[in-house]
Parts: sequence; C-alpha cells; structure tokens
Amino acid sequence: MGCGRSVKLMMTAWLDRRVKAIRSCLDASFAEAALALLYSGIDTLAFLRAPAGAKEVKGHDFTEWCDRYMVPFLHSAVTGIDLYGARCGVLHTSSAASGLGRDGRAREVWYRFKGRVGVNLLTNTPQPSLVLDIEVLVDAFGRGSQQFVADLEGDPAQRTIAQERVGQFFSWGVLATGVEC
Repeated sequence: MGCGRSVKLMMTAWLDRRVKAIRSCLDASFAEAALALLYSGIDTLAFLRAPAGAKEVKGHDFTEWCDRYMVPFLHSAVTGIDLYGARCGVLHTSSAASGLGRDGRAREVWYRFKGRVGVNLLTNTPQPSLVLDIEVLVDAFGRGSQQFVADLEGDPAQRTIAQERVGQFFSWGVLATGVEC
C-alpha cells in the first residue's frame, strides 16, 4: 500500500483531488474535461465496490454504483444505464452518442452548463434525450462518494476489497534509490 498511508486517508485524498480537479475544469469552463474526470472517477469507485476477484470495472459495476450512490441525489429521471451511456459517449467519442443510446437501452444525456446546453444535433435514438446540469451531476458525485466511503466503513468484507485496490492507486512523489513518496 503506497508509502504507509492509511487506505481511508488515501481514498479520501484521492476523492478530494478528483473533485478539486473537476471543479478546476468547471471554473475554467472546460465542461467536457470535467465530465471525463467525473466519469472516470465513477469508474474508479465502482471498481472499489466490484466483487472480489474482479480485475477491472464492468458496465454493470458502473451502473449499480450510479443507481445506488448518484441517482438518489440527481432528482431526475436519469438511471445508472443512462449515465453509463453518457460515460461511453464522453470518454470514447466526445459526444452524447453511444451504442446504448443507439440500441434504445439508454437515453442520450445532454448537459447544461453556465446557461448553455451541449446537445447532439444529429441524434436519432429510440428514446428521448434528457438534459442534466453539470453542477448538479458533480454535486451528486461528491455526495454519492461520501456515502460510498461511509458504507465501506460498515461493510468489513467490501472494505477489505477496496483496501487492496486503493493500494494500487498511483502514489505521487519522488522516487530515489528506494521507494519514497
């Protein structure tokens, strides 16, 4: 586990840095970069919650994490599968388009930010699109993350899995002759 730091401290520090990076992007009006950081952050937390033996996060891990930890804070009709389709669009094509949307399994998510809306003008999906405010999405991520950490404290088996995985996070520091962070 990186440099002797406690797992809870490492996870909390990671979450604090992630949210700060997202907020920095929003402050600079880099909405798409903020979304990429947010969705990759959900991937990371979903991996920490994935079953023992999982080597990577899967789509169902992501959707389950979102349904449990973010959707309750969004106060909209969005679902975990909608957010997974949105994640795929942002991370893979820099758009709202995803295979899940084209197949009708998820709705395209468009975004509102600082009075403007990012939309897909060429959308041709079976389900109607929905619009999410990026600030609300970021707030739901922060609140959901806090709930996730609290839930880990009460679940020793899942906490052990998360501890093993957090130990693989990057440890940023100076490497000299040994491992120093």
